Amino acid sequence: MNALRRSAACFASFAGVSRCRLVSSLMDSSEVVAVKPLFKPGQNIEKANHAIATGTAGRAFAIIHTAGRQYKVTPGDIIVPMKMHCRPGSRVVFHKVLAAGTKDFTLFGTPMVSPNLVRVTGTIIEQEYGAKEVIQYFKKRKRYRKKSGYRQRRTKVRINDVCLMANIDK
Repeated sequence: MNALRRSAACFASFAGVSRCRLVSSLMDSSEVVAVKPLFKPGQNIEKANHAIATGTAGRAFAIIHTAGRQYKVTPGDIIVPMKMHCRPGSRVVFHKVLAAGTKDFTLFGTPMVSPNLVRVTGTIIEQEYGAKEVIQYFKKRKRYRKKSGYRQRRTKVRINDVCLMANIDK
């Protein structure tokens, strides 16, 4: 009979219930056990706004999109995306921020976080070539072999600042 009994956790938000547990059995009827809400609506937004205003938010992180890839960055990180058309020493602002936050809260964009809330800046360190990519063509039983390669241009960028600037709207 224990093999027939199964349980699944169900998260729903209806009629003020933040979580419920659905217990079902093939022999018994289903029952729903309600649990009290974990927090008041808007409470986390108020805490996040207070942390941003007082500067106690801590070390911030952001997930940025550049050159077709996504990078999770914090201040002081060095990333190596594809070639960016900037000179070494110049400053760069990353406008495509997908998510940002600290250890206490996280802001997710749909698809991007508003530029009024988060600013990610960096400095170009150097332009360089990556490791050689080898390409081989081969046809069996035809004595056809061809080998070529290339080196992708890359840019080293140091992330200077991940700045959470304004209050979060409800």
